[in-house]
Amino acid sequence: MAGKTVKTGTGKDFFHYLRIVIGVLMGVFIGISAYIGFRFGRMIFTDEPMTRIRTDHVSYELTVREGESVLSVGKDLEEHGIIENRFVFFVQSRIYKCRIAPGTYTVSSRDSSKAILKSLENAYVLKHQEK
Repeated sequence: MAGKTVKTGTGKDFFHYLRIVIGVLMGVFIGISAYIGFRFGRMIFTDEPMTRIRTDHVSYELTVREGESVLSVGKDLEEHGIIENRFVFFVQSRIYKCRIAPGTYTVSSRDSSKAILKSLENAYVLKHQEK
């Protein structure tokens, strides 16, 4: 036994463990992505008002300017606690094919996103029928 050397580790061991770590990290990433995607999809198709999350009722005078985007309107509503997520609001506007008209609207945290979009769409339709 006097002349034998013992290898303590090989490059193969390192790469084996590296593959395991990368596999675990990919699994965690996929799991988190699936959860976020499911939650986003659920928020789009489950049209619940903000009062589901908040216990207090918020009312807000929304002013839509000429040429303002739906995403900008959604950001304003999100900042005032009327809707939960501006991106969900934007996607819903695309799904429901809503157009918005400039004007002032009274919206509430008791209103669902779909109800808010419908009131903005109705104002758009009325404005363009008058022409």
